[in-house]
Amino acid sequence: MTVRPPPLIPWTGNTTNRCAFEQIVSYWKDYDTLTFLVGIGIYHPSLRTFLDHHEKEKELRYKSAIFQQRFVVSRTILKHILKNILLAPNLSDITLIKKEGGRILVKDYPGIYISLSYSGSCIAITVGKRKIGSDIEVLRPVDIRKIRSYPLFTDNNCRNEKERIKNFLQIWTLIEAYAKLHDRNTYACLTEKDLPRDANFVSYCINTTSIFSLASGPDGGKDALFWLDIHGLSGRN
Repeated sequence: MTVRPPPLIPWTGNTTNRCAFEQIVSYWKDYDTLTFLVGIGIYHPSLRTFLDHHEKEKELRYKSAIFQQRFVVSRTILKHILKNILLAPNLSDITLIKKEGGRILVKDYPGIYISLSYSGSCIAITVGKRKIGSDIEVLRPVDIRKIRSYPLFTDNNCRNEKERIKNFLQIWTLIEAYAKLHDRNTYACLTEKDLPRDANFVSYCINTTSIFSLASGPDGGKDALFWLDIHGLSGRN
């Protein structure tokens, strides 16, 4: 069993990990899993034009404006990513469906796996050739007293509160990612004493402000993390 979490890989957005939509198909050939980071700040009402009728209805069921905006941005960006991966002529050729339990699937493309995660203004969109799970958390003060009773959350080696929070949020993202990988309830996974051995884990500290973790099967393959250049998105179809 794995007691320690994987090393927290520092990641800073720059020109080397920037990705434009037209570059996606090339990266898809080289990697098994691609994760794209975007911010909710790119939201504009015009992005709703990329949603289908059912998605527009679902958006209106969210009572919070930030939840509505997350939904619109994530679905719109995901469709544009898939359009390039699948070489689909039009966005209307891509239909997203939600499986019982919350997993998002692409209709007629069973070999494409998706995981979406949100925290604050951050959105992480992960697409894989194998089943995956992912989670992102903004580094922030959190009250972890209630959850310290779970055996996974040991922070004996942390020197201060900042390290304790980072340690806690990394473990939390790993468990969230693992739960999504296996379509399980997150809290049901907290009773384990160690991180599971039936998954491959990777964690990134993004711009020193958030933590992103990815879980895949033991043969998870190669993954890559990019920030997505959405220039000209509103004009795409």
